[in-house]
This record gives sequence, C-alpha cells and structure tokens, in this order.
Amino acid sequence: MGMTENQHTEEEYIFDKKMTCVVCDKPFTTKILKSNRARRIGSDADLRPRFENIDTLKYGICSCPNCGYSAMHNAFSHIAPRQINNIKEQVCVHFLPEDRSGWTSYTYDQAIRMHTLALQSAEAKMAKDGEKSYLHLLMAWLYREKQKEAETISIEELRNTEIADCKMQADEHYLAAFEGFQRAMMNEMFPIAGLNQPTLEYIIAYMAFYFGKLEVSAKLIGSVLTTSSASRNVKDRALELKDEIIKKLKEKKK
Repeated sequence: MGMTENQHTEEEYIFDKKMTCVVCDKPFTTKILKSNRARRIGSDADLRPRFENIDTLKYGICSCPNCGYSAMHNAFSHIAPRQINNIKEQVCVHFLPEDRSGWTSYTYDQAIRMHTLALQSAEAKMAKDGEKSYLHLLMAWLYREKQKEAETISIEELRNTEIADCKMQADEHYLAAFEGFQRAMMNEMFPIAGLNQPTLEYIIAYMAFYFGKLEVSAKLIGSVLTTSSASRNVKDRALELKDEIIKKLKEKKK
C-alpha cells in the first residue's frame, strides 16, 4: 500500500501553459493545476485546503521569469496601462531574469518566491486590500509548510534557526492578512478575494482567536452562525471555534 502512494509525484497533477506577459510582452511557461485531477481530502481549522499527493497552494501564481510581474492566475491578464507602468517602475527594475526551465514542480522556496513577487506586483498596481490580504494568507500557509520541512533538518542549530525564521515569517504574513481582511470587510463588496461573507468572517474569526483577540473572534463567529448563506462546513468549523473561545474565556477568568 505504502509503495503505490509514494509513486505519485506532483508533476502528475500539473502541466505547463504557454503565456505572454502583459507587462513585458515576452513569452514564458507557467505551471497550472490539471482541473479536477487532485483529490481534496479536507482543510485545516483556518480553512487551508488539503489535497492528496500535492499542495495545490504552490501553484496559484502566474509569474513572468523575464520581468518579475506576478499575480494569481485569474488576475494575471486583468491589468490597466497605468498599473503596467507602476509595475515596470517598482517591480521590473529590481528584477533579474530567472531561468526556471529546470523547475519540474515547485518547492516551497520557489512558491514563496513567486508569491513574494505577486505581493510586490499587487502593491505596485495598488490592488485592493482583499487581494493583498489573500496573498499574505497564502504566504503564511506556505511558510508553515516550509517550517514542517525544516523540522526534518538533521543539524540542530540549522534546524532551530530555520524553524524560528519560518514561524516569524508565517506570523507576520498572517497578521498582515488579518488586518488587511478587516479593512477589506469595511471597504469592499463581496466576494472579497473570491470568498463570500460567512467564509471570510470565519477566517478572520479564526485569525483573531490565533492572535488572542477573543472578543473580536466571538463577535464574528456569532455572525457566521446566524447567517443562512454559510456552508455546512463553515458552520461546523464555527461551532468548533465557538467552543474553543468559551474554553479560553473560562481559563482567563480563573
């Protein structure tokens, strides 16, 4: 049984798609997930998706290796001339072309590199808080996985340094996502970054809980639980989180 499971590689679930960059007009290839190939097996408490044999989050970014412009696949081509100028001035001038021809699948470092470029591009094109916050959330999730990989490093000093760095980066991006999503909720129309209201409220509630902001978390969970449009999964998660909040509040009173 173990043997057959190990034979699956990430390359089976992705393919190379030819693109032309909207910023520099040069051709390149990007790796895309094959539709419906990967089997979803669940999600973490903060709704981070999990798939069998592949971490699909590594493949969400389309990144030009010639000029550095990067964005989520569905947003890559939707860009105004003014935004292109900003990206050229703020991203491309600092970018050295990269040879990615040897990348058969993406490592966490490579995925983080492309998400970092996507964040820089989003800043340059003055993207909405929702879009930038979603990228921060993805970065936090990627750093957490990199941290898990770091736990297998055999040299203790190197392992501890790497784990501490990954945790710090993950928390910084998680906090940026938490604060940015709260601003987006006040200023943007739903869906925000492709998320409906109850789903985003739940994610923010979970983040608030993570950062010890129990009152903020409880208020949002109350909203999720009274919303008829919340999915069964989100409501179930919200009930679990509500129990956790009550437990924490009781501990605080002791």
